[in-house]
Amino acid sequence: MIPQSGIDLTQANTSSNRPQLIMSEFNSASCGGIPTISDTFAVGSLWTVDYALQMASNGYSAAYLHTRERGITYNLFSPPEGPNGNPGPWVTNPPFYALIATAEALHSADGSIVVDLDIGNSKTNMDATTAGYAVYDASGTNVKQFVLFNYANASDATTTFALPKTAFSSGNNVSRVTVKYLSAQDLHEKTNIAWGGQTLAGVGNGVFKDDISSSWAVPNKEVDCANGCSIDVPPTAMAVVFAAGPNKITIQTRNPHNGAVQLVPFLWLNSAWPFICSLFAMLAL
Repeated sequence: MIPQSGIDLTQANTSSNRPQLIMSEFNSASCGGIPTISDTFAVGSLWTVDYALQMASNGYSAAYLHTRERGITYNLFSPPEGPNGNPGPWVTNPPFYALIATAEALHSADGSIVVDLDIGNSKTNMDATTAGYAVYDASGTNVKQFVLFNYANASDATTTFALPKTAFSSGNNVSRVTVKYLSAQDLHEKTNIAWGGQTLAGVGNGVFKDDISSSWAVPNKEVDCANGCSIDVPPTAMAVVFAAGPNKITIQTRNPHNGAVQLVPFLWLNSAWPFICSLFAMLAL
């Protein structure tokens, strides 16, 4: 839960020197997470993105996603078995996909303003299976991305989100809008997870691979939104609608034999007030 006292303090101060509200540490559960919950697609991936955007919409300017030593349930990665520095493939865990998707959803040249769309009364309805956010540019004028969630846990529970023509800026080429999906085999999945139709399942070197032959890896789509459009989100998935063109965060790999840690994501998103959320990953291996 986001502390209401901090939200009230931040939102009440509209001066130029208002305090920056920072979440110093968060993840799904304290003390390393909960097995079969923190390490699943439902919580490690979808919940992490949702919570990050919720913080941004409530005035947080930055957040630190916590991760720890090997064997911790909510870690971004699992290193090879054996002593530290042991060679071998790494395993990518659900929270890493959340980090990449959130970074792309919030990425902007001058900062982002995040608004909770309260779809299906998701702010207060604990039984809501849908949620959504609009990510504006720093001026709060143009929507850059929409982020849409479908938490329904049934194979035939695809949800259609209707985006009106007025939701898109006339200055953008909205006849070809890219939609990327964060998807998995099911809510309990730990490894078969995809972002934009690509996955790190079975990959030990940190390079995404195309896996569009698997039904759980939903590929990118191009949608004509010039007159408004409908976005289908399959069950237990999230979609990012890039209204102003796609953003892609490049993650570089390093050779661990040269003294560097492999796959260290340190994602900085440009900050502008209000309602910006910058996500960091602090690796303690």
